Amino acid sequence: MFRKSILVANNEMRLLLSVIKSNYISDNKNALQEVNKNCVANRIDDENIKSYVINCWDNLEDKIGFEVTLLENNCKRSIINRLYNRSRDLNFVIKTKSDVVSKELQDNIKKTSNINIIMKEFVL
Repeated sequence: MFRKSILVANNEMRLLLSVIKSNYISDNKNALQEVNKNCVANRIDDENIKSYVINCWDNLEDKIGFEVTLLENNCKRSIINRLYNRSRDLNFVIKTKSDVVSKELQDNIKKTSNINIIMKEFVL
């Protein structure tokens, strides 16, 4: 089990996640994978969409003040998820050295960027 600091998506992030979800060609079939901006951009074919994703991602990192990665969850753990081809879960994650975000850091990011952070535990 491990913990990640997930950014709570606002409208801008939802739009960016939607664009990524419809254009990003993943090699992740049945796993939990964390990928960076360059990996996502290299797997988008359309140059206009690629530059849009890079620009929006850079703006998000500037707002937050930390490196942001994309957490892609394609785990199919239950029999129901194996029967139905469900869409993958995509979330933005802030990358910190210890992957532990203190309450003070959460409040600081909320104050400067108006973006909430939640801690989520993943079991593999």
